[in-house]
Amino acid sequence: MMIRFFAVLFAVSVLSVSLHVRVAEGEDTIRTCALTKAYECTPDDGCREWPVQDLALPRFIRIDMKAKTIKSLDRDVDRESRFREVERPEGMLVMHGTETRGWSMALGEESDDLTLSASGDGESFVVFGSCMSP
Repeated sequence: MMIRFFAVLFAVSVLSVSLHVRVAEGEDTIRTCALTKAYECTPDDGCREWPVQDLALPRFIRIDMKAKTIKSLDRDVDRESRFREVERPEGMLVMHGTETRGWSMALGEESDDLTLSASGDGESFVVFGSCMSP
């Protein structure tokens, strides 16, 4: 009985280690996200909340970690952005890019909460959202 218990315990530990390795190797490379809150900040006016659509942002995006792209899923906003690098501070994925502004996006690996910040000449934007893996 005791030998069977240890055999099962060993099998479960091997399975969980191999499952963990498979998840790490085949890590979720695509996440679908909803942008839910947006703020614009300027030195003169401070920060003000805006509907996401009023800032010409898509409501839904797809982040492809392998292709290093962020693509709008909205029909009326056809846009794709590229990011150059991904950093992995503890529990987060952080992407950086530039277009008309410099931007950085942090994604909680456990929470799937998204925070995007973009800075330009005398203005900044902060956008919050939630993501899910397909």
